[in-house]
Amino acid sequence: MQLILSFSNEVNANEERLDDDPGEQLGSDDEEQEDPRDYKRGGYHPVNIGDVFNGRYHIIRKLGWGHFSTVWLAWDTQEKRFVAMKIVKSAEHYTEAALDEIK
Repeated sequence: MQLILSFSNEVNANEERLDDDPGEQLGSDDEEQEDPRDYKRGGYHPVNIGDVFNGRYHIIRKLGWGHFSTVWLAWDTQEKRFVAMKIVKSAEHYTEAALDEIK
């Protein structure tokens, strides 16, 4: 799996959703979830199963979450393989922490 980090503070207006959702039944467990109130400016970016990022990464299911990000299983429609996509909270200090993590 490949780790893809998104550091954007804005939602891309060109993002699209696929009508067919092959991963709908693969949603993540509800037992331990991040606080929904953290989905706000400076917090988690809302992601839905079926969303497509960068015109190629089709979200299949949530793999997990942590203090400053969520991680999603996605299908790369160009490379025809599964990838893990890490989406960092949008506040600047989270972006800095994510950059430190990949160094």
